Amino acid sequence: MIKALFPVLLYFSAGYLSRKFRLFDENASQVLIKFIIYISFPALVIYNVYFLKFQWSFLWVLLSGWGVILFSILVSFLIGKALKLNKPTLASFIMMATFGNTSFLGFPYQMAFLGEEGLRYAVVFDQFSSFLPVSLISPFILTYGQDKGNFSVDIKRIITFPPFVAIIFAFFIKNFYIPDFVLDSLKMIGMTVIPLALFSVGINLKFSSVKERIRDISAVIFIKMIFVPVLFVLLLHIIGVEINTQWQSAVIEIAMPPMVLASIFVIGAGLDKDLAVSAVGVGILASFITVPFVFYLLKAL
Repeated sequence: MIKALFPVLLYFSAGYLSRKFRLFDENASQVLIKFIIYISFPALVIYNVYFLKFQWSFLWVLLSGWGVILFSILVSFLIGKALKLNKPTLASFIMMATFGNTSFLGFPYQMAFLGEEGLRYAVVFDQFSSFLPVSLISPFILTYGQDKGNFSVDIKRIITFPPFVAIIFAFFIKNFYIPDFVLDSLKMIGMTVIPLALFSVGINLKFSSVKERIRDISAVIFIKMIFVPVLFVLLLHIIGVEINTQWQSAVIEIAMPPMVLASIFVIGAGLDKDLAVSAVGVGILASFITVPFVFYLLKAL
């Protein structure tokens, strides 16, 4: 396990220490994130989808991702109510306990545990069962927190998001011959996603307000990274699902810590910034323990 997770820890720590020693500031991460979103992420998507052997059974995996998100919204809403959170905090609580960091952290964990085959399924899962749901559902959650009545979904932003465009394009060209030198170039560019993503997350990691919000943060981490993924694993076992690479990949994605993009949405909506940022930071560190636990539980059953 240490050998598999060492690259994840190394890239993440390098980013965090680079900011601590002032080699890079937070603005540097914005350049890295733009490069990831517009260049290396699309290249990674196209390369992996081109070689993906898609089976219709994978559709059930994608649908299960939506089911997990809807269930997480319900659970986090009920627990948030039990904790007597106000509306802005409750909406932030739901956002952070529901949506996972399936790309920036999910992809490195896929490579660590399943290799390229797992990564290929994760790329599709990330777009259709993570990015799409957060884009479509989050406006309703955020509007609830703002106590406004006008809901809006930016369809243009969804369909023009570079990785989403890349996955549609990749499925279109799957049946065409692509020269090896083109595919090799896409692979080389795509390989930069994992180190750059973890490095940029490390640069942005802060632990302000953790002590003051430890109860709410702990509840978010418990729902997102322990309760829901463990329950999902047990459900797969109970109903007798054959645990192949598709399902293993999905479980890793579902076990990811709170999503960075979700925290950005929370901050942009003027809700509970401290809870969102702290949940992301604590979740990243907790993932080094919880994700291996969930994965090995899946294999042990």
